[in-house]
Amino acid sequence: MAHTYQPGAGFRRFDGAAAEAARLATEFRGLPDAQGHGQALAAFKRAAAYIDVPPSVVQLIDVMFAWTKPEDWQAGATPIVWPRNEKLARALGLQVRQVQNLLDRAIKLRLISHRDSPNGHRGGVRGADGQIKWAYGIVLSPIGTRMEEFQAIAEHGAREDERIDRLKKRLSAARRLISSLAQTAIDNALPAAKADEELALALSATRQMRNVRDVELLTGCVEQIETRARALEAVVRDALRHLDTYNVEVVSHHIAPTDAPDCIHSTTTNQPQTAKAVTGNGSAERSSRNYAAGSPLPQSDVEEDLAKHGIDPSFIESVTPELCHTLALEKREWGDVIQLAERLVAQNSIHRHAWHEACRLMGQRGAAASVIATVYKYQAGEVRQPGAYLRGMSERASRGELHLGRTFHGLKDNRRSVTMRAMQDGGDASSIGDMARRALSRSFVLSGSSSK
Repeated sequence: MAHTYQPGAGFRRFDGAAAEAARLATEFRGLPDAQGHGQALAAFKRAAAYIDVPPSVVQLIDVMFAWTKPEDWQAGATPIVWPRNEKLARALGLQVRQVQNLLDRAIKLRLISHRDSPNGHRGGVRGADGQIKWAYGIVLSPIGTRMEEFQAIAEHGAREDERIDRLKKRLSAARRLISSLAQTAIDNALPAAKADEELALALSATRQMRNVRDVELLTGCVEQIETRARALEAVVRDALRHLDTYNVEVVSHHIAPTDAPDCIHSTTTNQPQTAKAVTGNGSAERSSRNYAAGSPLPQSDVEEDLAKHGIDPSFIESVTPELCHTLALEKREWGDVIQLAERLVAQNSIHRHAWHEACRLMGQRGAAASVIATVYKYQAGEVRQPGAYLRGMSERASRGELHLGRTFHGLKDNRRSVTMRAMQDGGDASSIGDMARRALSRSFVLSGSSSK
């Protein structure tokens, strides 16, 4: 029967990495003057991140350095430690097999070498002066031999880190500029700018460059995003200039001189709205029909605040499309908004008395806008009891402290923020109300075309 002889069975594997580590160990002639093994360990740790040394190996080297003494790193000495693998495993909180793998990895990285005894066991003896008399075990002198190399690697890596940090700050600044321009494009409805595409590209580049340390590649990416940001800034600036010009022309066209034959002068009234106008049963419904017919009552303080801030039915629908998508698409009038508010009162368990009180103190338009804002916040989880919240708004209105125009502009700003976060996350920036409104618009156009 033939047997295969394996000369390496039971012995430590010796390969090119082990030979190189052994060579570095024999070249050790002591640390430079005024340098101790603490400085050698620190240089190794600073360089470890730049030469792909895993943290587990760094921890292993750190633990073994604790068993050495300053005398071991002097000229003519050899830093050797001889703990058993079981002891290393306890110190590291690992299994013995894991420690063996880490030692093999350290050899491949040319960080340690071995001095084996005839029987393969580790051991050693120190004299009274602290010098090692004899020892077999793990040799740490390759780290001392490579100390200057580690210092150079750490210094080069630190300089490279500074360059990378500067480049990533430039990338972040370009991304923030594009994000700001995208917000401006959304606010002013500038579809020609295609800011959403530029923002998506900038966000993708930021994610891809997050862990890149190739300075040349990172520089090219940063310069490209900066160039696109400048180009987008020019497009948005030109679009805003054209928009401002158009708005000036529209305003100039609609302003007629006071002596024009068709000029109708606005009049004011000194007759305040009475409370009896809205306290009877069915008064809100009748008022909503009157608004739809185009005969609004005198304005309350809250309604004047809404008018001052430009809060009209179209503005309310744009801010709360989830609630207002049922409004007539061809025209948006306050009567429709009041009817919607009446339905929301019934659907959200708001007492009719709270609604009538709001109408008495704020007027129908102010009460309707208050109900829509209350229900919108209620559905968003910001309000727990919509009826109590509406009564609180009425109380503030009675004291002249309710600024409903600011409330709706705050809802608008919050909606813009949600839209921008959705764009940054790569999601759809359209809300359910927006999609419903587009669907109703398509059905309205189809029904209109079919009737023709």
